[in-house]
Amino acid sequence: MSTRLAPVFPSDVIPNEAAAGRLLGLYPQIQEGLWLQRVKILGGILTSQQWRSLAVLARRFTPGTPLHLTTRQDIEIHDMPEDLVPLVQQEMARAGMTGLGACGDTVRNVTVCPCSGLARRAPDLEPLAWQIRLLLEAEDGTYALPRKFKISLSACKEGCGQPFINDLGLVAAPCDGAWGFRAIGAGSLGARPNTGIELFDWIEASDVLPLVLAAVRIFAEHGDRANRHKARLRHVRERLGDAPFITMLRQGFAQARQERSWPAVQVSEGAKPHDAKVTLNFLNGDVTPEAAESLADLAEQPDTCVRISNHHQVIVFGTDQAQLAERMAGKPALREPARPGPKIVACPGKRWCKRGLVDTNAMARRIRDDLGDALPADMSICISGCPNGCAHSAVASVGLTGTLTTVDGVQHQAYNLLAGGQLGRTAKLAQPLAQRLLPDHVIQRIIPEAAAQADRE
Repeated sequence: MSTRLAPVFPSDVIPNEAAAGRLLGLYPQIQEGLWLQRVKILGGILTSQQWRSLAVLARRFTPGTPLHLTTRQDIEIHDMPEDLVPLVQQEMARAGMTGLGACGDTVRNVTVCPCSGLARRAPDLEPLAWQIRLLLEAEDGTYALPRKFKISLSACKEGCGQPFINDLGLVAAPCDGAWGFRAIGAGSLGARPNTGIELFDWIEASDVLPLVLAAVRIFAEHGDRANRHKARLRHVRERLGDAPFITMLRQGFAQARQERSWPAVQVSEGAKPHDAKVTLNFLNGDVTPEAAESLADLAEQPDTCVRISNHHQVIVFGTDQAQLAERMAGKPALREPARPGPKIVACPGKRWCKRGLVDTNAMARRIRDDLGDALPADMSICISGCPNGCAHSAVASVGLTGTLTTVDGVQHQAYNLLAGGQLGRTAKLAQPLAQRLLPDHVIQRIIPEAAAQADRE
């Protein structure tokens, strides 16, 4: 891997080079002069004080704008004027938070199943996630990869970490009394998605670190640096073919195992199961400062854990359902997110993103208000503002991707409709069903698609 020093976080100024700014978690918004700062949150775990610090940041620097959950357990701070960006980064650093590596051509946030270490038979993978992150942050060239590289850890056999849409997805599995991992790799979404393939049916936990390093090195060496549209690890796999790609990876893995003494990797179950839980669905990923403070209060309580999930959700775990319900009842800012209903995920779309073609947030609100009570609670509706599919539309139960259409000479916002995906927990992609539907027609099609999906399952 090539050598390049990591950028410094916090920064005194916004870097002139856009790529350097992205490595700090910064993107310009569609609104001239305003910026977003992404906060990298390993495994979606924040301390109580960090939740409070985020609430303070939102009130102080972006009043009137909520915090925003991403689809990779991160949080974004939006609507920052340029002169406030260094101050926000400094306050983040004081609270033990960073944006370094949250965006850009590097290893992104390592995501972990929310149930890790909490549910029965779901081992605690947070220590391993930290080992992976620290290993790669110290590796030359990590901040100069051909494109982004995403790693997920799943603690349950259901694969809540979405292994099939990551560059490397590791699913915990026991064998002969020891925890190891099934390894899935070379998947990604985007305008032309392709889910990953099995690399190993099982490896020991002690082999995870050399496997991760080998995968990143192969990507650094063979990723396409000339064409960003074909620059992910899965494009290397597609170019070589599955079998040659796996052979190359296994050779790199064997080499990495031999080149150094690797630290021990301990994988074990949590000491006390947290069988009680409440799932909070934050529409459009919006978390108000009041909601952040309420989550901080819950995180302070004994036997209560707060975890950010992948899809605009926060899951609160406890050891007693009645006690957890009582604690939740005293949090008015969490009442609406706690309302049962389908999982509706919408990327920012035209609200903040320069690539957004449609008002995804308005579509999400309409689906919730018009159809929410009629849709299955386990259904996922993912709404992306452009063909890039950042909301995971390509693997959703029902996916919508924004486009434009012309009716009687007038341009309108519209959506392409997909259905039948399993959120990257398996290799199954959602299949295209209709193109350029106006919002009214989208509403008419969702209920039949929900019923058809229930019949298929």
